[in-house]
Amino acid sequence: MSTRPSTGRLSAGSLVWAGFDGPAVPGPLLDAIERGRIGGLLLFAYRGNIRSREQVRGMLREAVTAARRGGLPPVPVGVDQEGGSVIRIGYGAVFPSAMAIAATGDPANAERAARIVALGLLADGIAMNHAPVCDVNVEPRNPVIGTRSFGDDAAAVARYGASWVKGSEGAGVATSPKHFPGHGATAYDTHHTTVDVSADRATLEARELAPFRAAFDAGASAVMTSHVRYPALDGDNIATLSPRILGDLLRNGLRFRGLAITDSLDMSGLTQVESAERVTARAMNAGIDAVMVTSGIEKQLDAAEHLALGVPPSRLREAIARAAAFRDRFGVDVPDAPFDDEPGRALALEIAAASITHVGGPLPALGGPIRVALFPPQRRSPVEELAQLESHFERALRERLGSHLAFSADGSGPAGPGPLVVCTSSAFFDATQAEAARRLLAGGGILCALRSPYDATLVPGMPALLTYGDVPVSLQALADVLAGRARPRGTAPVRIA
Repeated sequence: MSTRPSTGRLSAGSLVWAGFDGPAVPGPLLDAIERGRIGGLLLFAYRGNIRSREQVRGMLREAVTAARRGGLPPVPVGVDQEGGSVIRIGYGAVFPSAMAIAATGDPANAERAARIVALGLLADGIAMNHAPVCDVNVEPRNPVIGTRSFGDDAAAVARYGASWVKGSEGAGVATSPKHFPGHGATAYDTHHTTVDVSADRATLEARELAPFRAAFDAGASAVMTSHVRYPALDGDNIATLSPRILGDLLRNGLRFRGLAITDSLDMSGLTQVESAERVTARAMNAGIDAVMVTSGIEKQLDAAEHLALGVPPSRLREAIARAAAFRDRFGVDVPDAPFDDEPGRALALEIAAASITHVGGPLPALGGPIRVALFPPQRRSPVEELAQLESHFERALRERLGSHLAFSADGSGPAGPGPLVVCTSSAFFDATQAEAARRLLAGGGILCALRSPYDATLVPGMPALLTYGDVPVSLQALADVLAGRARPRGTAPVRIA
């Protein structure tokens, strides 16, 4: 069976979404788009795809032209523009994390943020955002979700996730709530290993599934599956390969009718349980409608062939019908008009200011001299894109405090007057950093948790400020608090025990 479509028609290749390296779509990938052998593009900053608005627009115009040459609509383009640690496009408005948005206490902020993010994406010819994260982060030691989640309460995550969906879809950008049916209850990362969630069916129904129900009811156009195994739902298969989860639960139980797309098929949580040669067809036969093959043009073209040869025609037609409907809506042309990012930047800072949270003992008087000891992150997750935080944070503090600031970026305690502020970067996951922070704070001070809010548990009773991420607006909002210009107004959306 050939994967080459007739003019104006889609075939198995339209179910393959492809990533690539560099600032231009490679020629072989453009050829595959023209021939209908690739159905979507995935952009990543760390792979050099995203450098400026002008470059992104030019790159995607070439993809649109290639599809039109083949008599096809433009391929949809997707990014992970969640906010916080998962940002693909850094030249526009960058929002705080989902957990920071939830710390404001107002789900309308999720809708407002999602709308602004969506408008910025559309300005570049991108009409799919792989967000929101609908995982309920009930495991504090979760190494990959954390502040990407709206919190540890299922009802709250449902409210914020649904609000994000409304804001994005209402602006014309598809959402794909993830990672279905939930990645929040694990202490392991499917980028690196296989993962099980052992909760019983009743718990999964009440906790993991509630945010996805709300997101679907709010109008989500797609859903992204997890490479996690849920024995209470299917004792044999991870979700991406499970007919019980994708058919019985997603389609029949939750009555979802949109596009079901995999997380990356290159992740170890999948490659450790299935070979590359079999995985695409097996996922499609389980109920998936589109597969992410994030690297390697040969693998991507082979994926189309595997689907054409390994999936029954009836299942293939069903997936192609969903992919075609999705492409008609979200395969868009690239606009020429300029786009003003300033309203988005102002909203991002407003949300960040409302998110800064005080827990623990009372804060000392602020506004005078302070000493700040920063522990920069030693490791970064594979999902992170933004540059190091040290220069952003020191610049924000010096703009507000001038000569009243003594600052170190190596975890040492600077000399000088004023309270000591120790800023940690996920010390909850780093025993060496945690012990160093405890030593510095033995005589008192303030702990600032720049990433994981669970750092606040390291020194019981110590006053702590939580930012839920270290994007520039969150660091600016924290600097305002440390300079005495603002008070922390947020409420922790996770239990800090």
